[in-house]
Amino acid sequence: MQGYEFFLALHLYTLYASAFLILFYLGLTQGNFKTEFIFIRRIRLFLPIFYLFLILALFTGLLLWALKGFEANLRFFMMLLMWILILTLAIFQFILFKKARSVRRYVGFRWASLAILLIELLLLAIPFIDVSYAVFVS
Repeated sequence: MQGYEFFLALHLYTLYASAFLILFYLGLTQGNFKTEFIFIRRIRLFLPIFYLFLILALFTGLLLWALKGFEANLRFFMMLLMWILILTLAIFQFILFKKARSVRRYVGFRWASLAILLIELLLLAIPFIDVSYAVFVS
């Protein structure tokens, strides 16, 4: 069970890092920049790191599920559904960014980005609201 504890710690740290990156991305999309080029460059440099941590958290969650013997547990399906929703919202946000970049109008993108990132943060926090999540994790 040493491997399970290692991957559990890795999963929790990637969840915390993902929450931090969502907050950081919120600052990137809502901040004011001197030029449009700086705005675009910072977002485009940040997105691969953001997606990497989202996929890493999903992968470690699925790995923990495999180490538990693929038990048909509601919490695992909830985790899977939330990460699918988070990844779908991230993809939708990137599509909005590409459209805003092509027409060079970022006001709509900033409002949509604010809503999407707050929803992603809420979806990320839902398992931690559940009191029995600590029992589930351990």
